[in-house]
Amino acid sequence: MAENTIRRGGSGADRTQFGAHTRAEGASLGGAEFATAPQAVVPQARVEYDKARNSRTSADELAVLAESKSDVVRLEVAQNPNASSKTLRSLAGTGDRLVRDVARHNPAYRAEGTAERFGLALGRFRRGTQQSRLVAA
Repeated sequence: MAENTIRRGGSGADRTQFGAHTRAEGASLGGAEFATAPQAVVPQARVEYDKARNSRTSADELAVLAESKSDVVRLEVAQNPNASSKTLRSLAGTGDRLVRDVARHNPAYRAEGTAERFGLALGRFRRGTQQSRLVAA
């Protein structure tokens, strides 16, 4: 059998050019050359952005992310439906107009505000300090 032909089967060591080529590639993929390659570094702002945008991020994590230096991260927190009303209220009071407006339009912000207003009105009615429009009519 000629030295540069490909053997069929797989009995014994493969000494053909094809076998030598595949062994050399296999060594370079899993060998020391591959292990010493520099790892890609992901910027912290990108990690924060991905967490803020994720719909599975908890309200506690979003509260921490709301204090980020990045306006883009705070904007994503303001859009996240898992953000607590406390977090959204703090974002609604920030200096960045876009973040402030987006936080105020988040359904969690509006629902909590409506519930608070209803609770206050109900409490006043029960104490007798606010008259019911139905009773007065």
